[in-house]
Amino acid sequence: MTILFYILVSFCLIVIKTTLIPDLPLFSKFYDLLIPIIVYLGFFRSAREGVPLVVFFGLIMDSLCGGPVGLYIITYAWIYAAVFSLSRFLHVGNWLLMAATVSCGVVFEILVLLFYLVFLAPNASLPVDAVQTIVLQIVWAMLTGPVILMIIDWAQRQIDGWRSRLFADW
Repeated sequence: MTILFYILVSFCLIVIKTTLIPDLPLFSKFYDLLIPIIVYLGFFRSAREGVPLVVFFGLIMDSLCGGPVGLYIITYAWIYAAVFSLSRFLHVGNWLLMAATVSCGVVFEILVLLFYLVFLAPNASLPVDAVQTIVLQIVWAMLTGPVILMIIDWAQRQIDGWRSRLFADW
């Protein structure tokens, strides 16, 4: 049931990111909305739930973006592995840490995409406003990442409570 919840949330975020956000002038340079979900999975869910979802998210994004196959799977897997490892050492209830982690995930994704542009597609050129886009994405990640994580956490607690009440008699 939890995996189905994350699949539905990811589809909603993908639809929002690809259809609604590009038409809004303030949000045209928004970051990848699946990164907060990956950060949440790494901090709060088991690897049994997280790994299949991260692979699923990567496959969906690889098929939608039109880039090289495996780019998003690799990016998401590294973000998930880093966050999952960090969760063993850090206090994961700190929302300032969550904002920093989402921002670091966005920076890592940007670095992977830049690596691809520089080394694997040398004929491609950087957009003129690349630095502005990078800064805006990091700022948006710091501002909205914790909010998205809090919403996911609240929804997860509701699902866990509903599931425990439903299956309490079994």
